[in-house]
Amino acid sequence: MAFSGDIPLFVALALLAGIVVTFLLRPLRTGRTRADAGESEVALYRDQLAEIGRDVDRGVIGEAEADAARIEVSRRLLAADEMRQEAARCGETADPRWRKGMAVVLALGVPLLALAIYLQEGSPGLPDRPIAARLAAPADTLPVEALIVRIERRLKEQPDDLQGWELVAPTYLRLGRYDDAAGAWTRAIILDGVTAERLAARGEARVLAAEGRVTAGARADFEKAAALDAGEPRAQYFLGLADYDEGRRDAALARWKELLAGAPEDAAWAAAVEARIAAVEAEIAPK
Repeated sequence: MAFSGDIPLFVALALLAGIVVTFLLRPLRTGRTRADAGESEVALYRDQLAEIGRDVDRGVIGEAEADAARIEVSRRLLAADEMRQEAARCGETADPRWRKGMAVVLALGVPLLALAIYLQEGSPGLPDRPIAARLAAPADTLPVEALIVRIERRLKEQPDDLQGWELVAPTYLRLGRYDDAAGAWTRAIILDGVTAERLAARGEARVLAAEGRVTAGARADFEKAAALDAGEPRAQYFLGLADYDEGRRDAALARWKELLAGAPEDAAWAAAVEARIAAVEAEIAPK
């Protein structure tokens, strides 16, 4: 079995295993670390006591202030010394041979176990699959994410490709990349002018990016789209949603009912509008 093509992978796995082992070994050094910290605190408080004496000699503070300061520092010194002694006892209690043995087991066992699992469950013998070669596959065989990468690369090389922007924008929307979708529709508008459909699509992306709120920018898009085409369904639906959010439920109902009255028989969005109308009517119905 050849592994030459997997050298970078093995380097990455080795680094990852080293990091894991480092974190696993840290608890084995806990006793020594706590003892060192206790030694440092004890030395610090002893220095503070000496400094108080020097301040008294220089006349910086009076005896009453010095006594109060000594009491407080001495209290902290005793607490630190108790912590140091406790850590030292813990360190002495633990068998150093056990610590060394566990360290060896972890340092050698974790990487070897990871390698064994990879050789058993992984596919180290598979040839490399460069990203460029994978993206060159037929479009109908690519997952959506790879297809997006291919389109984005082409748009970087050909930023004036209108068809590419109009293709990628709705795909961004389906993937939840709402800001990218709005940007793609903006690019299409710059390249080929304003249409009711492009404005409504950009407004929808802006609403979704704002978690369902009809922002000022989105409302401007819908109003311009409705001015160009009064029957543009997304524009009318979201303008009705804006009316509803602002408390004008009657205006929202009127807009949605007018939209539904002019809907084609096979309109996929008609059921959603009917459900919205029914929900709002139930809200305002007398109880």
